[in-house]
Amino acid sequence: MMEKKILTREEQALDWLKSEIEKDKMELENNKKKLVDSIKTFQKEEIVKPPKKLTLWQKIKKALL
Repeated sequence: MMEKKILTREEQALDWLKSEIEKDKMELENNKKKLVDSIKTFQKEEIVKPPKKLTLWQKIKKALL
């Protein structure tokens, strides 16, 4: 029969810190997934506006001015 090791305060604090870091990592990953999923619902044109095509006359005017 194995006896449970009694942890010191420092070891308990370290264990708590490790578990909190792990929880934070999991929460961060979940938030990343939610953000990616929400971005996927947008149309590309809503995020990035396609460049406006200039007519030939507009190009000539732009080149002269």
